[in-house]
Amino acid sequence: MSYPLNEKWLMEEGAAQALVAILNSQQGKDYKITKHADRPDIIIENQQNGRRLGVEVTHLFYDSEEARAVFGRSHAQCHPPEYIEEYIRRLNVLLQQKSEKAKGYSHQDPLALLIRVVSPVFHMVDFEVYASKIQVPPSDFAIIWLLFYDFQARAWTLLERLR
Repeated sequence: MSYPLNEKWLMEEGAAQALVAILNSQQGKDYKITKHADRPDIIIENQQNGRRLGVEVTHLFYDSEEARAVFGRSHAQCHPPEYIEEYIRRLNVLLQQKSEKAKGYSHQDPLALLIRVVSPVFHMVDFEVYASKIQVPPSDFAIIWLLFYDFQARAWTLLERLR
């Protein structure tokens, strides 16, 4: 599904802001977004020591209809049942695609991949149960995270590290 450039930018920025807030909270660091670009999408920097991390941001949807529904663009009355196995399959495809894409990056900073899981049906515990089925291919990404929405906190505050 393609998005207007400003919407794509806003989605990436929102995910990166959530990541920075989580890292700052969990690690007692002072990360800040210093650049929004392409290949990778975001550069964050630790303001205490100057270390930078390039972050490629992507979103995991079950299918294009779910993406339209999440963004209020669906005219469908209902969505067919979703299965966690299919989500894991799509995650594995996305991991492979992003790993291949990262080979073409010219970067001086370590790279991370941030995958925001947008599912209104499945959550972090579902992915943890199927962790053995997640295939993380070799890549230039030093870190790979899954970002989940915390329905109690009503914020993107749950981060699961795959690598």
